[in-house]
Amino acid sequence: MPQRTERFQKPILALIRIAILLAMGAVPFAAASAQDASIPAPFPRPLSEYGDANAGGIVQVLKYRAAAEPFNRVATLIFFLAILHTFFARKFMKIAHRWRDEHEKTIVSEGRTAEAKPQLGARGDVNWKAEIMHFFGEVEAIFGIWVVPLLIAMTLFRGWPTAENYVSHRVKFTEPMFVVVVMTIAATRPVLRCAEQAMRLVAGLGGRTPAAWWVSILTVGPLLGSLITEPAAMTICALLLARQFYDLNPGKKFRYATLGLLFVNVSVGRTLTHFAAPPVLMVAAVWNWDATHMLMHFGWKALLGIVVANAVYFLLFRREFAGLRPPEKENS
Repeated sequence: MPQRTERFQKPILALIRIAILLAMGAVPFAAASAQDASIPAPFPRPLSEYGDANAGGIVQVLKYRAAAEPFNRVATLIFFLAILHTFFARKFMKIAHRWRDEHEKTIVSEGRTAEAKPQLGARGDVNWKAEIMHFFGEVEAIFGIWVVPLLIAMTLFRGWPTAENYVSHRVKFTEPMFVVVVMTIAATRPVLRCAEQAMRLVAGLGGRTPAAWWVSILTVGPLLGSLITEPAAMTICALLLARQFYDLNPGKKFRYATLGLLFVNVSVGRTLTHFAAPPVLMVAAVWNWDATHMLMHFGWKALLGIVVANAVYFLLFRREFAGLRPPEKENS
């Protein structure tokens, strides 16, 4: 195993050196490209400045704008590569799984055991190559990954002051950062365990069978979106469904039906309060909507819709529940 690690050390160190050199070279190039570092040039270029009203069709307009602003070509290429990346995400994920399985077989063949886990559910020895490839296979991370070369290209073409001004002033990250923070907190053990205990109580009414867990997660989980926001509720429901439902290998049609039902239920389940859903939050203060108003006018309808939808899906797939076997051990 050490030989494998040493084989990748030199390429990684070489890439780090190249990145440092590029970063050092970008500074003088950025300073030379910017006319005035204290006053960044307008970016992106306003459409009114192209003067292409009479350029012709869409193809001619794109060609004219690419010639007038060379950065448009680079940005379009990066966007195309990001789209192409999404089609290869599944391939990356398969490679990550194959490397992970090979790593586990190596551990067994060498007679090694996984590292001591600090707590129940923690991960043991992992393969860093598989983890990196798994990251590149995550669809949600693809466009975030390609933002890095976009920012580098922006710096090289228009200078660092322009790139910095664009990131810090032109683009608003408030809502994306809020979603990331909430989803991260929702994935922590205390929040997950608390929500799981609430759903466990409801599932206990049905004997904690796979069907009972399915109904509980798709009913109680979406309603949590009114308290901990939609991203958090979606994260918790997805994690619990993966453990209590998808690990039991249901049918393909049942899998997709459950996923679609989860999206719909979480979308409407956030309307019980006036502070958890961004669309409601934007108008609640203007229209004087409080929690009572939301519950009386929207909340009970959302709850009714969730119950009816779950009942319909339960009846459609009731036979498939019989083929699902609960896990042998359940974390208390």
